[in-house]
Order: sequence, then C-alpha cells, then structure tokens
Amino acid sequence: MRKLVVLAGLALIAAPATAQTTLGLKGGVGFGTVTIEQEGVEEESVSSFVAGMELGVPVSNALSLRFGGTYAQKGGSGNVEGGKITLGFDYVQLSALARVGTSGNGGVSVGVMAGPWAAYRLSCEVEGTLEGLSVVTPCVDPPFADFEIKTLDFGVAFGGGVEFPVAGSVRLGLDALYSLGLASIDEDDSKTRHLTIQSGFVIPIG
Repeated sequence: MRKLVVLAGLALIAAPATAQTTLGLKGGVGFGTVTIEQEGVEEESVSSFVAGMELGVPVSNALSLRFGGTYAQKGGSGNVEGGKITLGFDYVQLSALARVGTSGNGGVSVGVMAGPWAAYRLSCEVEGTLEGLSVVTPCVDPPFADFEIKTLDFGVAFGGGVEFPVAGSVRLGLDALYSLGLASIDEDDSKTRHLTIQSGFVIPIG
C-alpha cells in the first residue's frame, strides 16, 4: 500500500513536467456589438482587428493557464429612425484563462478555455449618420461628448481552440473566443460583446 501511495505521488509530481511553458503570438478578426438599452435601436455588429500574445503555463498535461495581452478594436452599431450611430473603441486587454484539453503530445490538441479579462480604453470614436449627413469625431468632442464612455471595461471570456504541430515543437493555434462585458461602459448601462477568431504560432520557451 505504501508503494502505491509513493508511486501515485511521483506520478502527480511528474505530470506537469511533461508539459512546457509556451509563448503564443496570434492575430485575427473580431466582431463586436454594444448592447443599447433604448427602444427603437436595432443593434448591429462591426468587424475589427485583434492581435496579441499569451504565456501558457502548464499545471498538468490537461490543464494550463493562459495569461494574455491583446490589442483589440471593439464597438458596435445601432440603427435609429433616420440614421445610424457606430461606436469604435481601441482597447488593451489583459486576460487570465484556464485551458482544459488533450495533451497533444506529437499530435493535435483540442481544448476549451474560460476566465476573466480587463481592458483599458486607448481611444473612442463615434460615427453618426442622419438624413444623409455624416460626422466622425472622438467621443469627447461635441456633439457626442455627453456619451461619457468609461475608460475601464471587464468581464469573462470563454471559447475553444485547436493546435496543430507544424515544425518541430512549434504549433499552429486556431481559437474562437467570446468576451462578455459585465461593466457598464456608459450611463445607459451599455455593455460590450466581442467574438474573436484568431490564429498564430505557439512556441515552447521552457
């Protein structure tokens, strides 16, 4: 019995050692919307660019933690009677996701991930169109200064991905991640929604 306990302990200790710390460099496209709590407004998504990197820290063969930093363009569009308003935000977003999946030793790795994120807004732009007239301006300038878009946003993200071996220990990753904003970004309780589809290389660094 004592031998079995010792062997089990050694197996638990050795399990994380079979995995490697990785650096992921990824980019792709995002589809964002902003929930607008106002009658008569029809929400639409806008497409944008995302790019970033992530540090993958193994916990076991099946579980790893992914600490990411991303430049993300978010926003959304709303159709109103006689016109349209489009919001565009540039964010630096930090995330800490837990990924559970197959080990992928020598083959394909498939996994799911979830965790919190927080974002700091770098810029904000409003495009308004009404009866053929169009104006593009920062959110802080008239006539849109009353929007009072908040600087910080946060929420949870969840999704899945697959990684393929391409050259030696370097892998090609493809992810789909949905970021659900939980914070109100203005006084009207609007919230961000963002779907990211991205790909890139996952490189072992330790």
